[in-house]
Amino acid sequence: MDTQQLSALEEIRQAKARYCRLIDHKQWDSLRAMFTQQVQLRFHGTDGALTHEFTERDAFIALTADMLQQAQTIHQVHNPEIELLPADTARVIWSMEDRIIFPDGVPGPFRSLHGYGHYEETLEKHSGDWLIRTMDLTRTILAIQNSHGN
Repeated sequence: MDTQQLSALEEIRQAKARYCRLIDHKQWDSLRAMFTQQVQLRFHGTDGALTHEFTERDAFIALTADMLQQAQTIHQVHNPEIELLPADTARVIWSMEDRIIFPDGVPGPFRSLHGYGHYEETLEKHSGDWLIRTMDLTRTILAIQNSHGN
């Protein structure tokens, strides 16, 4: 691998780390800038069934912001499998873990969620930045607590 390829690998790792931090710190405008204008974002449950799909990044950001604004969250990714492709594109698979908690008094669709799975993504380099074009999140483990004490 040459230095340009090694640099691309590190830039992609940094971009995904930034994605996780921006969600957890609720920096929605900066998160929006992590995606190409045209996107395909799909989320799958542990049985593989499609649970959400977005073809507009603004719709994804709006729903994510609405759902998570008052939640405590942590998103982590690990073990990237990065394949650099021609024309400044890349395919990446990430192992992931996330935890979402709605504190007492904060309404949410559940009390807490703890999940594991994999992101499969296609990224494109635009004006020096690696942006997410497609993203499939498939859960392998998902534990949801609907109330305190459950």
